[in-house]
Amino acid sequence: MQQSLNLISIVVPAKNESKNLEFILPILKRYSDDIIVVDGHSNDNTRFQCEINKVRFVLDNKLGKGDAQRVGANLVKNNIIIFFDSDGSHDHEDIKILYNKIYKDNADLVICSRKQGGSYDLTSNTSFLGFVRSAGCDFLSLIFNKIFKTKFTDILYSLKAIKKDKFSEIGTSENGFGIEIDILIKSIKKNLNIIEIPSREKSRVYGKSKLNTIVGLYFLFQILRSSIFWGFQKFIKKVF
Repeated sequence: MQQSLNLISIVVPAKNESKNLEFILPILKRYSDDIIVVDGHSNDNTRFQCEINKVRFVLDNKLGKGDAQRVGANLVKNNIIIFFDSDGSHDHEDIKILYNKIYKDNADLVICSRKQGGSYDLTSNTSFLGFVRSAGCDFLSLIFNKIFKTKFTDILYSLKAIKKDKFSEIGTSENGFGIEIDILIKSIKKNLNIIEIPSREKSRVYGKSKLNTIVGLYFLFQILRSSIFWGFQKFIKKVF
């Protein structure tokens, strides 16, 4: 993928993921000459891993993953931004597909679906927690699709690509894990060309997930809140 090194920027939000960064940073360098690790003020060797791999290291504002994405997006030098998690669960082979969907198919935003491609956490995890997360993801996608008249199969997965100017245009505001839904809703409102592709989520390389299952309740609130505001805006436009 040598020809796209100067077209893709990869933003990697991270907090205490130095062991995983040791594994993924050398791989990501095959795809981009502009990798930014946005660190949530870790107390491990995250900065050191960035130094030895010669990738940019910046600090976020201690507000969460959404803030980290905006910090990184404001610093990228290339036209296509890929958001890639620091836990090693994303499939780096999908980067080529994400790139092609934007560069060749003229998508504005490309999201990935574990429901189409498979997931250790959602489909291979046979524990009760795995069942709850899988059912919760399906339920949220169902509600989302009903409200926004879409047909997405996974609205929560974090691996995605977006044009740099479009990310600035949609103006995300979520600071935490709600950033994934925030990007999607605001892209719909801006009538962006959105494509969903299958993606296989792997198990994280080291450590445990920082996403608590109970956060799903906030995701539901976020969707319903956005639908109310969107409906009100459409009503105002129709009246005036």
